[in-house]
Amino acid sequence: MDPWAPFGLEGTDRATKGFFFGTITALAALVLVGLLYPTLLENVLNSAFEWVMYRFGWWFMALGVALVVFTFFMAFSRYGRIRIGGEGAEPEFDTFSWIAMVFTVGFGSSIIVWGVGEPISIVTQPPPSSPVPGASIESLSLAFMFLHESFPGMAMWYLPFALGFGLMAYTSGSDDYRISSMMSVVLDREDHGWLFWLVDLTALIAIVGGLATTLGFTAQQLATILSDVFGAETNLVTYGLFALIGLVFLGDVWLGLHKGIRNAARATFVLMLITSGVLLVVGPTLFILNITLDATGIWLNNLPRLALYTAPTEGAQWPQSWTSFWWAWWAAWGLFVGSFVARVSKGRTIRETFVALVAAPTLLTWLQHGIIGGWVLAPGYIGPVSEAFAQNDIPTAVATAITLTPYSTVLGVLLVLIMAGYVLTTLDSAVYMLSAITLGEEDPNAKNRAWWGALLTLMGVMTLNLPAFSAMESFSPVMGLPFTLFFVVLMYTSYITARRIYREEYKESGEQPYFEISRPSDEDEGT
Repeated sequence: MDPWAPFGLEGTDRATKGFFFGTITALAALVLVGLLYPTLLENVLNSAFEWVMYRFGWWFMALGVALVVFTFFMAFSRYGRIRIGGEGAEPEFDTFSWIAMVFTVGFGSSIIVWGVGEPISIVTQPPPSSPVPGASIESLSLAFMFLHESFPGMAMWYLPFALGFGLMAYTSGSDDYRISSMMSVVLDREDHGWLFWLVDLTALIAIVGGLATTLGFTAQQLATILSDVFGAETNLVTYGLFALIGLVFLGDVWLGLHKGIRNAARATFVLMLITSGVLLVVGPTLFILNITLDATGIWLNNLPRLALYTAPTEGAQWPQSWTSFWWAWWAAWGLFVGSFVARVSKGRTIRETFVALVAAPTLLTWLQHGIIGGWVLAPGYIGPVSEAFAQNDIPTAVATAITLTPYSTVLGVLLVLIMAGYVLTTLDSAVYMLSAITLGEEDPNAKNRAWWGALLTLMGVMTLNLPAFSAMESFSPVMGLPFTLFFVVLMYTSYITARRIYREEYKESGEQPYFEISRPSDEDEGT
């Protein structure tokens, strides 16, 4: 029997085995420290978070602007016609399943947690100077929520990586599905093998950092709802819930992408729509509708101002703690979500992928955040919810809002099911891509995926022991910062690859390039 078979590593080379066990060991050590010394880990993470946000908050904002410009160029230029997987590729999933997988994987339970947490936090701790004079703080807080999780967030971080990975891994005929394969356009793996290895390692760390943030938010939120709404013993029931999610997840692993992940995403998506409708009906309906429209006007009319607000003369780090944090989280998540979207978007054009990953989710998150934000900002809710937030943190604020709402038990059950569904779809898709990156295979085996799933589940349990909810914020920017440089390289390599594919397969006779780029080895190659 092959000793590597239990790990799904049979037939792999020594470098792949070392890469897998080295990464697993490092992350397992992090989990162990979190379980044994949670206060120490919290202090280290918070200190690192403050340093990254203070020094590099501007970098996340500036890079985000460059990426959104690149996204629109790729989607609405001639390159938008390019089909991921090649001109003859057919879609593997129907439109509903495709959008459901993209949406549920791309957001996790942040819609619930931050849909309450950010507006309430901004109302209780407003910016030092309002970037939109005359706007009420309630409407401004909801406008920032639209900015951070509706648009331009998705266009900045998810789609560039999805396009780059889709073009280079699935359209160019590559048989290497590691993140580093996107550098092969400009560098040779044999001459720079150490750099390719380092990029893949950094990618895995950044992905796990983003996942740890979401798993941490979800774990602590589930624990608080179960305790405050249902009176359950927090740790025992939450551990049991994670164990149940883990068992369902293992079943999904063996079912695979087409049955497991797709069906979990479809169920979660439908449940999310039902819950949004229920909340709109039983909540403060009229206030929700009015503040959503008011906040939408502020958001759309002041989009550049809100996105680039840094308050440089105020001596505070308010914008960095919000916008920079969100972009850092998006960056870490963009690696795994982008690569997963590329995988499920085979057979779709770049322009179609823009609709599924930017346009449709922007509309859906706008509706959801309008409902959730209007719910907690309404008179009769905002006072108790703000007090709960000030005395404890976001999880308690969410639980308080639930208890104030008619049919609170029904609403609580629905929200718990949605968050469990988000955890399941996130784990499913994350381990699929973590294993694919580790093995360099398009369809990684179930055994290797199961090991990654077990580790991520343990990380979710570990986060329950961290003393403060704020410690969860630290994972994404700290672990994702080194990989932001890759996004710069990604824009160039994606463009070069799209230009080559278009010239070979799509360019019509007599069509002129946008502009000429001359190189010694390719004098007449246009854009």
